[in-house]
Amino acid sequence: MSQYTDINVRVYDDKEGKCLSIPLETLVAEILPSQIPVEFNEEAIKAQAVIVRTNIVGQQSIYDGRGCQLYPDADLCNTGHCIEWLPRWQVEKNWGDKKDQNWAKIISAADSTRGEIIVVNNRPIKAHYHACCGGATENSEKVIGNRVVYLRKVLCSYCKNSALWEHQQDLSVEEIEEKLGIKVDGYNSVKGSPIDGFIDEIDRDNEGRIRSIRIGGKYFKGSDVRDLLGLASTRFGWKPVTLKFFIGGKGHGLGMCQYGAVAMASEGRSYKEIINYYFTGVEIKSIKGFGEDTPLVGRVFMLDPGHGGDNSGNGGPGGLQEKDVNLDIAMQLETLLVKAGAEVHMTRREDMDVLLSYRIDMANKIKPHFFISIHQNAFYNPGVSGTEIYYYEGDKEGEKLGNSIMKRLEQEMRVLNKGVKTANFFILREAKVRSVQLELFYITNPQEEEKLRSDDFRAGVARAIFNGILSFYRE
Repeated sequence: MSQYTDINVRVYDDKEGKCLSIPLETLVAEILPSQIPVEFNEEAIKAQAVIVRTNIVGQQSIYDGRGCQLYPDADLCNTGHCIEWLPRWQVEKNWGDKKDQNWAKIISAADSTRGEIIVVNNRPIKAHYHACCGGATENSEKVIGNRVVYLRKVLCSYCKNSALWEHQQDLSVEEIEEKLGIKVDGYNSVKGSPIDGFIDEIDRDNEGRIRSIRIGGKYFKGSDVRDLLGLASTRFGWKPVTLKFFIGGKGHGLGMCQYGAVAMASEGRSYKEIINYYFTGVEIKSIKGFGEDTPLVGRVFMLDPGHGGDNSGNGGPGGLQEKDVNLDIAMQLETLLVKAGAEVHMTRREDMDVLLSYRIDMANKIKPHFFISIHQNAFYNPGVSGTEIYYYEGDKEGEKLGNSIMKRLEQEMRVLNKGVKTANFFILREAKVRSVQLELFYITNPQEEEKLRSDDFRAGVARAIFNGILSFYRE
């Protein structure tokens, strides 16, 4: 397993009335008993521990999570809105004198999977689970309305020996009426609706007395039913009081079947095999801590140094070529991002012409958190100067990153801020990821061209862009 340093999760505690910083692994152990019976075997509990950790990390803004929608400063809350779990005192009360034994089992499951999460394309999945599938899990579109690649139906007979494979539930008509918001009425002494397979083919006279009736597939005279059931009259109706529902499985059917996991574990399957059976095409990866030295761990960026090769881009009055400036800034930015723990992809690393279509295909295949295209601007009037940043209309995160980078460029490099604006540039429109295009300076301005010749200045620009990215994730 990769080296792992615990990270902190911002949790709003409704009892404390404030946001607390709780170590991730502490939180995993605290939540785990509420999501799976502690009596289950070890590998099943390990699989659930990975699911718990994945769903916590998936809430965090550092992994593009939405955070808590009730409390914006928190990653999640303990009110049941984000992830449901019981407070520790309630768990221990339920366990009674087995408290120490059960905590040891829970902590062992959390520790043995420490730092592991389920990912697709290096992003945490929404790790659904349920108690018992009853024979097969479900495709996501049948439950949540959209297709999710890792939530595909799988056949499962592993849970067939569980008590939930087939079970029954009685509901009174009054309960059904209340829960469905309906009213079943019209029952009286001379009325009763047919019930297929039970009561049908009802023949009444004009006064409402039953002449004949079929019950359970057998025909009776009304008078026979009266006598056999001890009814006072043949003028009778009926109303169901309780309905018995016969149910296969328990839960929505998405993701991991917990009783299936227990059976797989009892056959010698590991928690990783269990997870890979119920979630299609996923990987289990170990995350690293988000310390001061690696604040961008888990982030994926694609840097696009504009132009290259025969396509030199804009040129300055002193002969400086845009393609060279773009590449140098991008390479220095890459070094800073990688040192901070990010994964970085470059559309080019040398002086070569890369087709726009290839750059876009690359972005859409890798799906980075951000696609950052680096350029220098030009104008026929050499007196024009400044920096502009563009994003595609509707890309709110692109707009936010653009403003964060521009703020740093203003503070650190004293650039003239000419705005963070929308643009319908081909590369922004066709790259189906969050994107910004930086038009850093006017290379046609002699003063700005001279600055761009300086290695130290270009390094400063790369540092300012990097700091803008950090600010985006820390705001």
